[in-house]
Amino acid sequence: MLSSTELSKLNEVNYREDRLEALNHFYEDLCNKKVADGYIYSLSRYGKIFANGAGGRFSYEEDSDQELKTDTIFRIASITKLFTATAIWQLADDGEIFMGQPVSSILPEFDADPFKPITIAHLLTHTSGIAPDHGTISDTYYKSAWWYIYESELGKENWIKAGLSYGIRFPVGTQWMYSSFGYVVLGAIIEKITGVIAEDYIMDNIVKPLGMTDTFFDIPPEKAGRIAIRSEEAKEYLQKLQNGEITDEEQRSEEEIKTPGTGGGMYSTVNDLQKFGIMLLNHGEYEGGHILSRMAVQKMTKRFNSEKLPNYAWGDGGADRPYGLGPDLRYNESTSYSEGTFFHEGWGSCSLVVDPVEQLIAVWYIPFHKNIWDGRAIFGTNNVIWSGLE
Repeated sequence: MLSSTELSKLNEVNYREDRLEALNHFYEDLCNKKVADGYIYSLSRYGKIFANGAGGRFSYEEDSDQELKTDTIFRIASITKLFTATAIWQLADDGEIFMGQPVSSILPEFDADPFKPITIAHLLTHTSGIAPDHGTISDTYYKSAWWYIYESELGKENWIKAGLSYGIRFPVGTQWMYSSFGYVVLGAIIEKITGVIAEDYIMDNIVKPLGMTDTFFDIPPEKAGRIAIRSEEAKEYLQKLQNGEITDEEQRSEEEIKTPGTGGGMYSTVNDLQKFGIMLLNHGEYEGGHILSRMAVQKMTKRFNSEKLPNYAWGDGGADRPYGLGPDLRYNESTSYSEGTFFHEGWGSCSLVVDPVEQLIAVWYIPFHKNIWDGRAIFGTNNVIWSGLE
C-alpha cells in the first residue's frame, strides 16, 4: 500500500498507481522464477523522482539474507560509456576536438593502415571496425583486444598497439559492432588532450558537479560494504577493502598495464544515475549548472548514421542498428518507449533510459541469477514501466 506522499508524487507526474504495483510484482516474479537475484529501480518524470524500489538478495549467494536497498551501489558496466561520451563532448564544446577528427591526429598508433580513416565519431558509435567484444561474433578462434593486451609482450610496451593487433573486422563506417576497446581508446584521447587521467577528468567534470556522491571508479573503503556482491572473487576483494588491507587505488597503481576504465569501470546507484539522466534530459543543465551545451546533447542523442547500418553482433543478422554519438537509439517492435528515446545498458543487468517525449527517466539494476542474461528482464521492465504513463 502506497503512502499519501507516494500517491501525491504519482499524481503530480501522471503515473498510474496500479502499474507501479505491477512493476514490483513483475520484479518479484523474476526473483521467484530465479531469472534475477533482486532488483533496484528509480523513476522520474519532468525532472522529479517519483518512485524508488528494491528487493531481493544483496549477494549472489543463495543463502544470503542481506537485501538490496535503493541506495545499494553496483557496477554500472557499460553505462560508463555514456559518461565517457559526455567527457568527449565537453572537449568538443571547448574546441579541443571535433567528431570527424581522425584519431591518428591525436594517437600516433592509429597513423597506420588500416586505422587511418577511423574518427572519434566512429569510436563513439561502434562503427570503427576495431576489436569487437568477446562473444559479439561467432568465431571460435577470435581473440579479443584484451587477449592481445594482457597475453602478449607488446601489451606491456604499448597497450593501444597491442589492442589493435587484431586489425579491423570490416571497412570503417560500414557496420555496427560493439567495441568496448573503442571506448577505452576514447579514454586515452581524453588523457592525451587534457593531460589528466580519464577517470579523474570524468569525476572532476561530470560526477562531482552533478553531486553524484555514490559514483566512482576507485572504490572508497568506507563504501565497499554497500556494493552488491556478484562473485566470490568480488566478495573477498570488497572485504579486504573494508578491513583496510588494501585500497582500490593502491590495487590499480600496482597493475603492470594501465588502461582507462572508460569502457565499463564505474560504480553508482540508481538515484545518482537519475541526476546524470536529468542533466541530459535538461539539455546539459542540472540545478543551474551546465555540464554540456544544448547543441552537444542534441547532436549526441541524434542518429549518427542516416542510412541503414547493418548489425551482425550477437546474431542480429544485419538488422539496422540506429546509434547516437554515445547513446543507443534502438527502437523496434520490442520497445515501449517513445521514438527518440536514448539509453545505455550495462551488461544487460542495468540500464539508464531517457525518454525526452514523455520526459520519463528509468534507471534499474537487475542482477541476473548465476549471471545468465535473460531478455525478459530488459524488455519486460520497459513494457511495465512505460505502461504506467497517463
